[in-house]
Amino acid sequence: MPTRDELEQLFRAPSGDLQQTPYPILLLAIAAHERSAVLELRRNQLEKTIVFDDGSPVECRSNIATETLGRFLVSSGKVSEADCHAAFAVAASRGVPLGEILTERKLIAPTELYRALQQNLGRKLLEPFSWKSGSWAISFDVPPTASVLRVKVPQLLVTGIGKIETQETADEAAAAANGKYLAIAENPIFGIEELRLSSEQQKIVDAARRGAKFDDIRAGVDTDDLHRLVYALMLLGILRITEHSMPEAPRLELAVNPFVVEETEAHPAARPAEIPRMAFETPSAPPRGEEPAAAEEVMSAYLAYRRRDAFDLLELAETEGASAITKAFLRMSEKFRPSKFDERAADGLRDKAQEVYLAAARAYAELADPDRREALVKRREKLREQAQAAAKAGPAALIDPEALCRSGRTLMAAGKMREALSSFEMAADCDAQNGTYAAEAAWCRFQLGVSPPSTAIKLLKNAIRIDGSSGVAHLYAGQVLAILGNRLEGQAYIGRAATLLPGDPRPAQALKAMGGR
Repeated sequence: MPTRDELEQLFRAPSGDLQQTPYPILLLAIAAHERSAVLELRRNQLEKTIVFDDGSPVECRSNIATETLGRFLVSSGKVSEADCHAAFAVAASRGVPLGEILTERKLIAPTELYRALQQNLGRKLLEPFSWKSGSWAISFDVPPTASVLRVKVPQLLVTGIGKIETQETADEAAAAANGKYLAIAENPIFGIEELRLSSEQQKIVDAARRGAKFDDIRAGVDTDDLHRLVYALMLLGILRITEHSMPEAPRLELAVNPFVVEETEAHPAARPAEIPRMAFETPSAPPRGEEPAAAEEVMSAYLAYRRRDAFDLLELAETEGASAITKAFLRMSEKFRPSKFDERAADGLRDKAQEVYLAAARAYAELADPDRREALVKRREKLREQAQAAAKAGPAALIDPEALCRSGRTLMAAGKMREALSSFEMAADCDAQNGTYAAEAAWCRFQLGVSPPSTAIKLLKNAIRIDGSSGVAHLYAGQVLAILGNRLEGQAYIGRAATLLPGDPRPAQALKAMGGR
């Protein structure tokens, strides 16, 4: 587990190898120091660029086709493929994000789009947990970003290690606790309150609070999951290993703050000075006048405000005069005035309205200043020229893991196992959350004799843990288990494969070969 000094030293070498400095350590170092940075990752032909704002990932770009918003929305059933293609064509011609066209056409609500964008960002950030080789580089020259998304690194580490990290890495990290005790650290890098834990994970944390022995904790939970959580929490500095039981000291909670003097008739001077009410504070009575913007309108404006300049934000042409600018600002500020929104509304609606409200104020200040307005007009001209040049260059080539998997199966059917393995491994690197890609790669390695049966079954069971709906992972696991002599367990896996692969003759053929029905 890296110390704080070691995390600090990491920034003195702006590039390195993922084998020596794994992705989780890079995430931890940037988040612990709350740095704004750009992290570039490369593995073979794969590339990822992650933008951090004050230690939190806010944007991730890659050359993987399935990580594009359109593919994500189609695969998750939120938008049809035909609607997505049509919207993409319009978005490309107008030079605007796909999401804007989808909401404009009412194919997806802005609130649902925001959640999908957040989910897709999380997925993209999980893939590099599977990259055990490659290169990285950190730059602190962070370009402006239009993203309003944000991912918490502590939760990302727990999820990535719990779902994607190799079991061997977690087992090696947790091995230091054998025969010893777990305890809650007094000065963690991140606090436990920053995590959302499952009930099973919380049981492990509660045991550590009691100073339980690691071997005793192992008896009541899944060992693999235990090792993964312990590794993640040790990395975050939340858990530590001790030679003796060290229960957490009870936390004292004072009912009354002793440093606050209560107001009484005898102490009128204790009354604090009146604080002026800010525009975004909740008024005592509902304001009159224009109705607040609807929730979806707030979310739509929030998703777009960072990428829009002052003219676009206030919906003004470059030729508009001072009167039009003032009217546009007053109209927008009244619509998104935060005091009109309930602070308990879902999705932090009031905070999002406040962001848009303040952006409108900044836009007005920029357009009201003749020099700043002229500079903005020149920037817009330059950006239009750059957009035209980019359109002529065409889109960048993307790597498609679905196409790689299809190619791998074709090569495997032709007996070209090594070529097939290369395709499957590349597909798995692109999408580490797809159990089928991992299973196909594991089966190829087993067929080639690269992985013995004991290793192959570990890889296949890991593929099932990643994606329990992968039929081929169950099928291959059943066949390998039969080879290992675990015939009954193998039949159970193949039976599950038959359910997951309706119409596929392979499960029935495998059962017949094993002497089952």
